Amino acid sequence: MIAATASAPVVISPFANERVRQWPAAHYRELVELIWRRHGLPTLIVGTRAQRAQANALVRGFSSELVANRCGTMSWGELVAAVDAAPYVVANNSGVAHLAAGRGRWTLCIFAASHSPAEWAPRGPLVVTVLRSLPCAPCSIGADLCPNGVACMTDLFPQEVFWRFEQARMQNVGDEPPRDSP
Repeated sequence: MIAATASAPVVISPFANERVRQWPAAHYRELVELIWRRHGLPTLIVGTRAQRAQANALVRGFSSELVANRCGTMSWGELVAAVDAAPYVVANNSGVAHLAAGRGRWTLCIFAASHSPAEWAPRGPLVVTVLRSLPCAPCSIGADLCPNGVACMTDLFPQEVFWRFEQARMQNVGDEPPRDSP
C-alpha cells in the first residue's frame, strides 16, 4: 500500500453503471475547482475506456496541472495505488467509492436517491455519504423516466457537498488509521 502524500492527486470517479446515479458533469467541474482553490490539490479522473470521451468533456479547459483524465488507461493495480495515495476519493455510489471505503481512505460518496443508502452505500469510519432524500426515494426508475429531473442529484450543489465533506473531515482530525508501509 502506498502512503498518502500532500502532492498525490484527489481521485474522482464521476461515473456509475446507471446514469441516474451520476452527479452532473458541471457539478464535478465545479468540485474540481473547489478542490484546487481550497486544498491546492490536482485531481485524477478515473473510469473505463468507454467513459473517456465523457471525461474529456469534463476536463476540457482545465490545465493539465490541475486535472488529468486517466479513464481507460489504468490497470486495476494502478487504480488501487492511486486510491491508496490519494488524500481522498470522490465518487458516485459506484465501485470506486466502495474500493476507497474498503481500503480505509477518506471517501466522499455522492449518493443518488434511486437506491437505499442503508443497503447500498459504502461503509467505513472515513466515508461521508451525501444525498438528497426525496419523497419518491428510493425509486430505481432510471434517469430517463424520472419525473423530477433526477433532483436527488442535480439539486446536490458542489459547494454544499464539499462543505459537508470538509466538516466531517475536520471533526475527525487524527482519526485516520495509520497506513501500512509498502
